[in-house]
Amino acid sequence: MPSSKAMLATALAKANTAVQLDNTQSHTFARKYYQESCALLTQLIGRASNEEDRVKLATIRQTYLIRIDQLKELIPEES
Repeated sequence: MPSSKAMLATALAKANTAVQLDNTQSHTFARKYYQESCALLTQLIGRASNEEDRVKLATIRQTYLIRIDQLKELIPEES
């Protein structure tokens, strides 16, 4: 299992990629990277030993979850 520090670095890298994709209107791929980042952040929240870290991670995750929902509205439904 990767260290929490490595997981956080990966989560933030995925989020950074998501933002870049979002800025270029690549909504489907941006959403995928936001989701991957959120999954890692969820694991980190479970591992965090102090409440302050849990709150910070949960706040970041909530921001990404909101954007995921917004992107869902911009992505055409596959038929």
